[in-house]
Amino acid sequence: MIKKSLFLSLFLLAITVGCKKDSSAAVTGVPNVAVNFSIDINNPQYVSLTAVGGWLYVSGGYDGIIVYRLTSGTFLAFDRGCPYDCETNSKAIVTVQSNNIFAVCPVCGTQYSLNSGTVSNKGPGTIALKQYTASFDGVSIVSVSN
Repeated sequence: MIKKSLFLSLFLLAITVGCKKDSSAAVTGVPNVAVNFSIDINNPQYVSLTAVGGWLYVSGGYDGIIVYRLTSGTFLAFDRGCPYDCETNSKAIVTVQSNNIFAVCPVCGTQYSLNSGTVSNKGPGTIALKQYTASFDGVSIVSVSN
């Protein structure tokens, strides 16, 4: 009888632990939308992406996308929707600051690094900007998708 009780207790414990929601799963706060486009940085409208540290806004994503050139061969793409409150406030669209290093939400004040999309020390947000996959062909084409 003790063995059955012990087995039943362990079984219930295993089920309880095994059914916990994974709190480490990334929750972006920005709804998923299909993203799939390419840009040619040799096109004059994308000239700001020819230099490291250059960026521009493009249409797409949930609230628009920031494409940022991190290194000569690495581009990053982030949704402009603030993960903290974009679903509850249509004005929560991050803008790149004049230093070209951070983007800030005008509603909550959360500041995000363009080098990684992560939250810096400012604002109530705790979730990084939603990032899309950006690849560079090494010549002139940057492809962004999810």
